[in-house]
Amino acid sequence: MKAIVLEIKKGEAAVLREDGIVVTTRQACRVGDTIDVPDRIEVRPARRFSRLTRVAAVAVLALVIAGSTFGYMSVSASSYVSVDAGDTSLEFGVNHFGRVISVEGLDEDSARFAEEIRGEIRHRRFDDAVSCTMERLEDRGSIEGTGADQVIAGVTSQNANQRDALTQSLQNIVPKDGHGPKIYTVDVTVREREEAREQKQSPGMFAFENRDDWTEEDWEVFFEEMEHSGHPPLGPQGHGPQPPEGVRPPNAPPGNWQGPPMGPPPGNRE
Repeated sequence: MKAIVLEIKKGEAAVLREDGIVVTTRQACRVGDTIDVPDRIEVRPARRFSRLTRVAAVAVLALVIAGSTFGYMSVSASSYVSVDAGDTSLEFGVNHFGRVISVEGLDEDSARFAEEIRGEIRHRRFDDAVSCTMERLEDRGSIEGTGADQVIAGVTSQNANQRDALTQSLQNIVPKDGHGPKIYTVDVTVREREEAREQKQSPGMFAFENRDDWTEEDWEVFFEEMEHSGHPPLGPQGHGPQPPEGVRPPNAPPGNWQGPPMGPPPGNRE
């Protein structure tokens, strides 16, 4: 077991083990060294050592705990943002400090693209990472970059402040030519994200299709805009958001349009 040397007196060292216990050892060492001590070492209270040693032990333990917490917060995602732009569907993992720590493609082609950009965007601020991603999407032809493109983004976060910050960042994205796409953002609950991933669908697209705050007129305007963008429809395999019942998308066949069933295309169903 690892231990840090706190004080040495008369050939005996007081050391703080990983489990938070201060023990003594006669190993050759210096104050501040990290040494290995047997797990079964006899535990003897370090009474012969100064009160300062015991205070130092508490301080070191606090630093270890703080360091572990900081490390966990740095490398673990606290929020997820899915982005559907043109034919590309991605999901970013964002840590507590607003840095992108992962990017994943939600279909085979998008996965290859995610692999290409991963090194460029990891550990960057979310807004910088997404701006870079939009530029790369424009370079590969997934979006036109003229301002007519539509992007659907879904934000999953149990931290309301971070959710609002990520949503605001998405609205402020301006690619290199100054023509930002029109980004539709939607909150995605943890349950919706899990359900979408089980169906191999983008969480943002899943929540967007099921939003209940839009009127029929809102949907009609959306599909009109999508018709005029350079790369309709959105999402992998050209799925795109499906209109709710009763909403007629552009170029719908004549007759009483009821809309296709909600969810992913039949080939994607589990």
